[in-house]
Amino acid sequence: MKDYPKLNFKLISHTVNPRQDTVEALKAYAERVQADTKNWYFVTGDKQAIYDVAVKGYLVGAQEDAQVQGGFLHSPMLVLIDKEKHIRGFYDGTSVVSVDSLIEDIKVLYFEYDTKESSNKSKIEQRK
Repeated sequence: MKDYPKLNFKLISHTVNPRQDTVEALKAYAERVQADTKNWYFVTGDKQAIYDVAVKGYLVGAQEDAQVQGGFLHSPMLVLIDKEKHIRGFYDGTSVVSVDSLIEDIKVLYFEYDTKESSNKSKIEQRK
């Protein structure tokens, strides 16, 4: 995405294990993976609130499950959400092909907004 410096988007990673993933732990993880924390946020909070956002907001699963390794069952999906908070797509975060598709869709979304903004500017200039 560094080839598209004008793209204005944020990445948000929600923990499913707020008991373990403290602010300090998430900060250490971000440093370890060399995340650009100007655009990539690692968030924690109340467990039930996090699960509610996952299920009701992003339409993906997240819950505790003692039967699975790590004790949590959660979706591997990445969700693309536009400025109006509409879901534009779901992408398997464990698939290179799917993540590449997400990157292309981010570019498409950017150009949709860029075209819309340019069109609105033209209408304003014509009225002068």
